[in-house]
Amino acid sequence: MKTRGPSDSIFTFTSHEAGDHSICLSTNYTSWFSHTHIRLYLDIVVGSTRPNVEQDRSHVSELSSKLRNLNQKLEDIRREQQYQREREADYRDLSEATNAKAVWYSVAQIVILLGTCAWQLRHLKV
Repeated sequence: MKTRGPSDSIFTFTSHEAGDHSICLSTNYTSWFSHTHIRLYLDIVVGSTRPNVEQDRSHVSELSSKLRNLNQKLEDIRREQQYQREREADYRDLSEATNAKAVWYSVAQIVILLGTCAWQLRHLKV
């Protein structure tokens, strides 16, 4: 099990199987220049205990609030993605319309040039 918690908290671990268990503790505090000491008070109680219902309820309510917050953020992300898809579709439609106009303009120029060429050749023959 790997967990992170606040600097002053109570952590309870209940194993589902009997046997030897190892406890490894580490800190993410590093300092090159100061010699800061970290105090750790460790109280280990071995044996069967009764469940702390109040702590479990507060933990569940805290988790449910975090879950609601994450769901709200997920919904915001989905809305933003939908908005971006709609903008991309509008931009694509505008680009296609602009390209179509450019093609028709080029076709019109070619027709006018061919018409002018035919008119000049006919006029020069006469």
